[in-house]
Amino acid sequence: MRRIVVIGAGQAGLVLGIGLRRHGYEVTIVTERTAADLRGGRLISNQSLFHQALTRERELGINFWDAHAPEIGEVALAVSPEPGTGDPGIVWRAPLDHPGQSVDQRVKVSDWMAEFVRRGGEIRLRKVSPDDLDAYAAEFDLVLVAAGRGPQFDALFPREADFSPYAEPQRTIGVLYVEPTGDEPLAAPGIRVGLAPEGEFFGLPVWSVGGPVYGAGFFAVRGGPLDCWDGVDDVEQHLALARDLLRTYFPHYAGILDESRPSGPLDMLHGAVQPVVRNPVGTLPSGAKVLAMGDTAVTNDPVAGQGANLAAHAAHTYEEAILAQEDRPFDEEFMRRAFARYWERARHSTRFTNDLLAPGPPPDHFVETLDAAQRLPEVAHRFAHLFENTADYTAWLTDPGTARAYLRAAEARAAS
Repeated sequence: MRRIVVIGAGQAGLVLGIGLRRHGYEVTIVTERTAADLRGGRLISNQSLFHQALTRERELGINFWDAHAPEIGEVALAVSPEPGTGDPGIVWRAPLDHPGQSVDQRVKVSDWMAEFVRRGGEIRLRKVSPDDLDAYAAEFDLVLVAAGRGPQFDALFPREADFSPYAEPQRTIGVLYVEPTGDEPLAAPGIRVGLAPEGEFFGLPVWSVGGPVYGAGFFAVRGGPLDCWDGVDDVEQHLALARDLLRTYFPHYAGILDESRPSGPLDMLHGAVQPVVRNPVGTLPSGAKVLAMGDTAVTNDPVAGQGANLAAHAAHTYEEAILAQEDRPFDEEFMRRAFARYWERARHSTRFTNDLLAPGPPPDHFVETLDAAQRLPEVAHRFAHLFENTADYTAWLTDPGTARAYLRAAEARAAS
């Protein structure tokens, strides 16, 4: 049976490895940290998975948290259109057809590492640099690099300027996990989205290392008043600052954190992500080819919550491509074909995310759509499901004429 190595033990690499083990492939995953180190370490990310990605986990039998993780049953939106006012000019909420779910990546990755080994996969603990990849290419039939979004593989997989409009991060990120101080949950079981000229707020229930928590994430326009996380090195300090930001810029959600405390001393995350699409095929000094996947191939800012969903999709499409290749070589043609199948979906998520990051006020037709969602449940429902189906964004909200024609039709349907 053919031998495959994945550099990196994140969502994309582990789901691919577990999927390939079902078909008897010999799969090795190379990672720097043990499952115990990951589970006991600092917060990695904040994410929500939607129906398609969750369905894939259930097909593979790795949906270990369905009985525990709180369901995400709706999307609620509050928009503050004027800088500095904090007054929500637009407020609505819409149910999801299929509930989503958020599980702390420390839990997922550590549990999946154990499951991968239980299913016969091999894990090697070591740090991998580009200089090490030729040795892996000599040992394995296919080398996949799913090592996340760090800079170590930048030269191997160069930036594709045509699909990467931003040369630097557009948001600074501050995420904190909290738990209620009393018996009541901190918010209704859904995603809470706040949009303001100064940045964005996302809140959602999460299943974490110690059980249920609430994830509160701020995405700050760089240099603006929400860009205030430098020097914040304590979770209590982060929580006090988060409460102030909610009251000032997202008052519709101001009460969410009032009766809360940090869920742990390591349960906060600060940083910035540069959105980038890379050439997915790297050439090693020996001439061997390696294939990027997950965040190594396409890095989106987390503002639209697409990262984990795209990782699941990458694992699925790459698995299908590998199975279809049978005993033919994993050459450059195969690699570009596999990435092209993945990009058919990833391009929509990338466009959606990059448009949310665009400087200045959003386009008029976009605001008109959000405003119409307050009185037209059909529009609210469709917009809420963009997080699950970003292809609809490209087909709907990238063109003012298409967007306004849909609103006129929705208005007519509501009136009939």
